[in-house]
Amino acid sequence: MDKLGHKFPYFEEVNLGILRRIGSGLKILDVGCGYGCLGEVIEQKNNVVFGVDISPIAIDRAKNRLYFACLADVTKPETLPTEIKEEKFDIVVLADIIEHIYAPRELLENVKTFLKDDGMLLISVPNAANWATRLQLFFGRWNYTTSGVLDRTHIRFFTLNSVTRLLKATNYEIINVSATPYFLRAFAESIRNFLFPDCKDETPSNPKALMESTYYKAYLRFLYPIENLIASFWMRMFAFQFILTAKPVSA
Repeated sequence: MDKLGHKFPYFEEVNLGILRRIGSGLKILDVGCGYGCLGEVIEQKNNVVFGVDISPIAIDRAKNRLYFACLADVTKPETLPTEIKEEKFDIVVLADIIEHIYAPRELLENVKTFLKDDGMLLISVPNAANWATRLQLFFGRWNYTTSGVLDRTHIRFFTLNSVTRLLKATNYEIINVSATPYFLRAFAESIRNFLFPDCKDETPSNPKALMESTYYKAYLRFLYPIENLIASFWMRMFAFQFILTAKPVSA
């Protein structure tokens, strides 16, 4: 979801932590779908994806990539079209969404109504207690960035404990917790500004430029698996995002 006057100041990137938790033959609601990059890859696994976002720029692109995409705000159910209201989904995806809204508890309650009886919530949140943020705080620094953990559009910040408490408070049972790594990514903004100087602090002229980059592809092939393995041993310190699978339970 977007808080910068309906701009969408991000490069496209697939959330690998989310992707590896999704099978095939499923109907999925992607809340805050952005350009539809993640949803498009999910559909390549033989799934049907419905996308929702509040950015007109993002939805214009997502409509050409997803089975269905619409401009709406899930925190305001009255804005949702009947195509969403009348559906029940196997999975609702909230990929880096709740840190952008004032009332994440209300959103978590609302999305229950879209889940099938055996449906699952798949959520990712940035880890505010990662090693890099802790180091910054040690030196008295808290510098917002154009993307990442300290993204300037983030309203709330989560640790593993706080997001776990939030899910339990909204009557979700947590099924699985994993992480995406935070090593080279800690320097992502500097690397991005060096490789793509035209997009510094602005909407990228080519949102696909990162994923199409030879450097990025090499990182995913050779470094990411090693980083991911190391992060799995101490997620609270080395996670960029926590990936949680949860299901609603009776109050």
